[in-house]
Amino acid sequence: MRILAFIILIIPQLMWAQLFPNLGGQRVGISTAQFLKIGVGARSVGMGESYVAVADDIESLYWNPAGIALFDKNAVFFSHTQWVVDVKMEYVGAVYHINQSNSIGAAITYLHTEDMVETTELQPFGTGRMFSFGDFLLGLTYARNMTDQFSFGLSVKFMHETIADLTMRAVLFDLGTYYKTGWKSTRFAVSVSNFGNDMAPTGTSLNTNLNNEQTEITEYQ
Repeated sequence: MRILAFIILIIPQLMWAQLFPNLGGQRVGISTAQFLKIGVGARSVGMGESYVAVADDIESLYWNPAGIALFDKNAVFFSHTQWVVDVKMEYVGAVYHINQSNSIGAAITYLHTEDMVETTELQPFGTGRMFSFGDFLLGLTYARNMTDQFSFGLSVKFMHETIADLTMRAVLFDLGTYYKTGWKSTRFAVSVSNFGNDMAPTGTSLNTNLNNEQTEITEYQ
């Protein structure tokens, strides 16, 4: 009786262990554009990225677009981030003040890695193929001083992400406000970042089943 109960319990476990790898490509959740969570600028990152109400220099291109109207001089900003596992991110931004009230800016973000070995649940040591991964973002910003205490800004950003033969594109928006209360150095700021449309990959990828048969996947949800 004990042997029979053991067999009844163990056989389904073995079946599930073989089934999960075969269904792996279908059950994996994909999270895109994770590079947007990487902070830019030594000052802002050093402050724990609590920078929205402090952003009154060129780094505000990233944190709060309203902030580019709060300083007087035209400026250019470069940043290099050495991220984990040989991931690198480059950022360059520029701000031009049209007059005392209106300012414009542009920024480029580029995240890149070396080519990586492709692995799957069925081939954890590699499929024999290599793949690359990268993100590119171009942003254009406009900001205006409405009064000597209140300013607002808007950024339009075009994002392109590549994973192997798959690509994802999106248009994103940042909206920011900045208000100096007039009481000592108290400020109130709000920034809504990376608001945009849903993304789905396009392109062709290969799916390998338990029989080592490969099929092309061209439609994604």
